Amino acid sequence: MQRTQDVKLGLVWARFFSLLGWRWRVSKAPGFDLNVTVPCTHSECSGSHELLVRIDNGAREYFEKLHGELFTLDEAWGSPSPAIFGTTPEHSFWEMAHGSGGGEFDISFFVPDWKTLWVRAGGSL
Repeated sequence: MQRTQDVKLGLVWARFFSLLGWRWRVSKAPGFDLNVTVPCTHSECSGSHELLVRIDNGAREYFEKLHGELFTLDEAWGSPSPAIFGTTPEHSFWEMAHGSGGGEFDISFFVPDWKTLWVRAGGSL
């Protein structure tokens, strides 16, 4: 993790991804903390999506604005897609191609019942 204040939060995210069975690794890309593979069963997707995750303290509304300021649509819809994850899964945000289209996403789209696993990973609600 690159920002000291986010180390504990980054460890919670790593445990959360491990509990989900999602592959993750520490990112070598400047400004990002983790590379995460999100499994996807959509028939028009290749079985998964790749994210470059930046972990930060903040809320989804802030991340939506920040994402728009930091990344172009081509970057967002490329692979891996840049994502910003905050203090809980509901405070996560990214844009990406998905199925025959794409759009804006957060963890709850892929893991609607995230709360129990988040607490097991050491996160708070």
